[in-house]
Amino acid sequence: MRRVADPAEEIRWLVSSAGGERIAGYELDQWPDSTWVLHAMYESPVLRGLGTHDEWRKRQLAAGAFVPLIVGDSNLDEMGTDTGIGLGYVARPGKEWGRLSWHDYMQRTRAIGPSCDAPPCFRWFPRGSWPVAIQPPPEGSLDEESFAGLIDVLGRTSGQGTDTECVAYYAPLAAGDFDHPHVWRGPLRSLPELLEDFGGPYGSSPSNFWCADRSWFVWTDWDLEGTKVSGSHEVVAAVRASDVLETIEWSRPSP
Repeated sequence: MRRVADPAEEIRWLVSSAGGERIAGYELDQWPDSTWVLHAMYESPVLRGLGTHDEWRKRQLAAGAFVPLIVGDSNLDEMGTDTGIGLGYVARPGKEWGRLSWHDYMQRTRAIGPSCDAPPCFRWFPRGSWPVAIQPPPEGSLDEESFAGLIDVLGRTSGQGTDTECVAYYAPLAAGDFDHPHVWRGPLRSLPELLEDFGGPYGSSPSNFWCADRSWFVWTDWDLEGTKVSGSHEVVAAVRASDVLETIEWSRPSP
């Protein structure tokens, strides 16, 4: 991927279409169809019965395995709860972890699920810390498996495959920069190069990325655990049909 020299010009259509500035990514509704890709979660049978992420961290702190997280004069470990939810790009865990679908997890908990008035996020699930045996879906970024799976599907439905030219935009929260737009351009297959795990500058997948001809569009908000994919009925049908991606239909409640 190459950094765009004049990013304001490249995203002018995006800003004007959304009706203003966005600090966490842009959601647009200009395409015939859309679906939500749910960020992957995993479960390890070996860790069942060991309590929650917060309980595990407190045990480790008491044993001296961790140093308390101090910011200024505040001990964040004493002030908050470790929910276990990651922020940013998360790699697939080791072989002892198996994929756990949102559907299966919601069936066994008091999850609100798609009846929630917010897009896929922590509010869909019971409050508090997740079981330590579960790696919950990350916020603000596609995970490794979902990112690779989505690139594969979009490549198979685009004219030039994974060589299809696309644009990637990092919103201020994701970029950690409120002064300069972060916009990149290059082939679809090169998107992972933007991630720190692959030598890039960012800890998350792009806030938005789209095909240069705007035939499809992807949005990952910094506060959400799902990614919205918009495009033609054919593109969205291919996303729904993927055996790697877990998708769900959700729309905003009527006012």
